[in-house]
Amino acid sequence: MTFLYAVRYFQVVGVVPPLFVGGFVIAVVAAAAQLTSDPSAAIDALTPVLLLQLFVASSGFQFPARRGHYDLLLTSGTPRWKIALAHCLVSIAPGILSWLCVGLTELVASRGEHTTSFAVGTCAAVIGSSLVAWGGAVFSSRPAATIAWLLIMTIPPAAHLGSPLRLLGATAQGPERLALAATVLCACALLAIAVGFITRATTPLEATQ
Repeated sequence: MTFLYAVRYFQVVGVVPPLFVGGFVIAVVAAAAQLTSDPSAAIDALTPVLLLQLFVASSGFQFPARRGHYDLLLTSGTPRWKIALAHCLVSIAPGILSWLCVGLTELVASRGEHTTSFAVGTCAAVIGSSLVAWGGAVFSSRPAATIAWLLIMTIPPAAHLGSPLRLLGATAQGPERLALAATVLCACALLAIAVGFITRATTPLEATQ
């Protein structure tokens, strides 16, 4: 069994429900309309995409696995690290693709004059927070992770420290450079921890506990 088989498996079992995919489509269409009229509004256009990505990427692994949703894959002989990376890829792919669509729209609408969507801070915000959301939710569930993100994004002190929105459009030389570094380090650490956990941890079914 291969990595591509694991990716296809997670697509079939619906790690990302169609409702969320529809949400991304709406967010991208709205962003395209906004950027067409104002090519400098990339940050406003990307905000809904990034917020939705925090919830979508927090797909959770352990709880569905304990309920037997991934039994066929876990017993297929596919290396666990490939299963972990495939789950991560499927979870974050819709948001990443949506971000790229918005970025390309910005380039076309501004004729290359505006590249906020691909600034260092924006890349760190989208990719870094995607990995943070996925890695943090591996040990939990989507509802629990969603509540956590809602609290982080709506409580001012928490938002000041943990909101990825503040990184949109930031540069490596700007005042947010420490936040950029922290986001990258946190993303790498959580990715490694989550992949290691899925690779080594046992997954007993809930009915046997």
